[in-house]
Amino acid sequence: MSWILGMLQSVFDWRVERKVTIVLFWSIVAGPLATLLVLHSNGTHVAMNLLVGSLTASIILFVPLSKWISHVIALRNIRELNAQCSLLKQGDYAHVDLPLKNCDEGGHDFILLKRNMYWMGHAIAVREKRLQSALSELAASQRQISESLDYARLIQTSFLPDKARLGEFLPEHFLIWSQRDTVGGDSYWFRKWGNGYFVGVMDCTGHGVPGAFMTLIVHSLLEQAVAEGNGSPASVLGSMNRLIKEALGQDRKESVSDDGMDCALCYLDKDAGRMVFAGACSSLYCMGPQGVSIIKGDRCGLGYVRSPMSFQFTDVKVPLEGKTRFYMATDGLADQIGGEKRLPFGKRRFMRFMEDHASVPMSEQRGVLLHLFEEYQGGEVRRDDVTVLGFEFG
Repeated sequence: MSWILGMLQSVFDWRVERKVTIVLFWSIVAGPLATLLVLHSNGTHVAMNLLVGSLTASIILFVPLSKWISHVIALRNIRELNAQCSLLKQGDYAHVDLPLKNCDEGGHDFILLKRNMYWMGHAIAVREKRLQSALSELAASQRQISESLDYARLIQTSFLPDKARLGEFLPEHFLIWSQRDTVGGDSYWFRKWGNGYFVGVMDCTGHGVPGAFMTLIVHSLLEQAVAEGNGSPASVLGSMNRLIKEALGQDRKESVSDDGMDCALCYLDKDAGRMVFAGACSSLYCMGPQGVSIIKGDRCGLGYVRSPMSFQFTDVKVPLEGKTRFYMATDGLADQIGGEKRLPFGKRRFMRFMEDHASVPMSEQRGVLLHLFEEYQGGEVRRDDVTVLGFEFG
């Protein structure tokens, strides 16, 4: 029995061309030739009986024979190919068997196709394995980078002023410090000097890690700038401009970098009832009895190659009319794209927020402004770091 199955399997493995040739031979050549031989040897009557019998058998066996011949010629192999394609489609490359016959030595056409599909699946499996390995390595690297950034955020946060001390000096205030990435280039500064305090908001060049590096450099240089100054915000900004340029080698035109910062800086003296502002490409927003007004800073950034080394920043004495609310913000707030028309948040919307919430306690304004900002941003990509410091003084 086994030799019969082996012989049938051998027939199935013939080329399609050979199978079709044999079928055509028996139907076109062998059949008429046999009829001719019968007519020649036994006469018309026997030949007629043979033809009638053959025709009857053909009618009865037409459908089974057609299915069997189709199966022998192509359908069996097509089904095997479809099953093989289904396995490949499901990503099951391991269970696709390699045909044993060597196609290069007269093998079956479908076997050649199945061998090609097998090696195609094998190649895909190898590439998928390499891809999975690369993805695993990438995920491990991503975890390491994420952990490094998280730790870098702790370091950057440690350079920031103590919020509790800020609250002691400015009971009515709120602070938003929201970086676009894990770390960023925005920062704020608070330091006691003389009978008062310096309060500032800074926007350093860049986002992410480069911006964070700049904030660390700036915080280190601020202490030196204050030590060199006389309590004047303008003198602190002037010293910072020089110190940044010298620290980054940007005091010459051929410098390879061009980094710096914008800053809004105030000096507040409660006892004297005095407030002085100076800005480097930054403004101070004032919300008083007459509405919102803007005190603009000088149009010169700190530390950039294009910033003159000897630039003289301007102190502005801020008039105090009872309790006045003041706001300092980096440009990430106004520049954020959003809304139905995809326009910037803008300074006017920020000023309207101040007017609409003039009677709302400062401690509650943080949540309201954050909600307004995030609602306006919607599904748009965050463009920049955002820092806002609002406080009441007078």
